Amino acid sequence: MTPLKPIFMLRFLTLSIVSLLLMSSLACKKKVEPKYDTSKGTYFSIRDFARDQWSTFGGQPFVINQFTTLNGKRDSLLISALELKWSTVFKTFFETDISNPTFLDKYQFDNFLEETTQSRTFSYTAKDPELYTQKLQITIDNFTGKIRNIYIEAQKASFWNKQTKKLLYTPVRVLQIQEHNEPLIGQSKDLIIEYKFL
Repeated sequence: MTPLKPIFMLRFLTLSIVSLLLMSSLACKKKVEPKYDTSKGTYFSIRDFARDQWSTFGGQPFVINQFTTLNGKRDSLLISALELKWSTVFKTFFETDISNPTFLDKYQFDNFLEETTQSRTFSYTAKDPELYTQKLQITIDNFTGKIRNIYIEAQKASFWNKQTKKLLYTPVRVLQIQEHNEPLIGQSKDLIIEYKFL
């Protein structure tokens, strides 16, 4: 067996080390995804609250009285909670969610205690009039900590239409969606959908 030449051994060693480093760097490389700075926490999550309500009350055969008022004309319907199109209701509420950390510092937060009702209200008011969710208020029972109601005001405007929404949810009692549209052409439209749990 002939001995290897020193120069060949040096090249082989260098090539081996470079290959090893390249393979280890590829093996250790992970897909880097942008992350939010959650060190300051997040605002109240409508999505998480809805999931909690669904896991607590979903599947129960509540009877709901649905009132629909369009431009002053009112209609009512009795419907089972099992037949209601919850996806439409959830979508309306989820659009107002401000729990994404990108919303941090974009809302003025206040809380106050109402002595007579012994309830505490947490209020988020948008600092920017261009934000979709302009106001979010959560009222809780000061003794039990349970949510009494959630009230939301939202708005969006385009060249063709200005829309405002007011949403109210009192757990397993009342759910209300008010929508006002002012189109550039044509008459304005007022729609109120109210669900009362019986």
